[in-house]
Amino acid sequence: MKQKHNHKLIPNTNVTVKEFKELVFEKFKAYPLMYTDYKKNRFIISNTFYDNISITQHKLSLFCKKLNIKHELSYEYSRCVIIDLN
Repeated sequence: MKQKHNHKLIPNTNVTVKEFKELVFEKFKAYPLMYTDYKKNRFIISNTFYDNISITQHKLSLFCKKLNIKHELSYEYSRCVIIDLN
């Protein structure tokens, strides 16, 4: 199941979930907390903090906008960016 989602294209882009993860790493030099909600078919990226690295919801949102990836912001459990994969 995980493999299918890694190779799934993000709607309205030519970017797969796997490629997006690589782009995020190139941009921030670290991986934020990322996971897939398989029931709702969406990809979620949470605020993540390492020594000298902060990957915030705002930075993630700007990055998604730069790539023309439609996303929404969530404040339910933690600040995160949600990308609908439908």
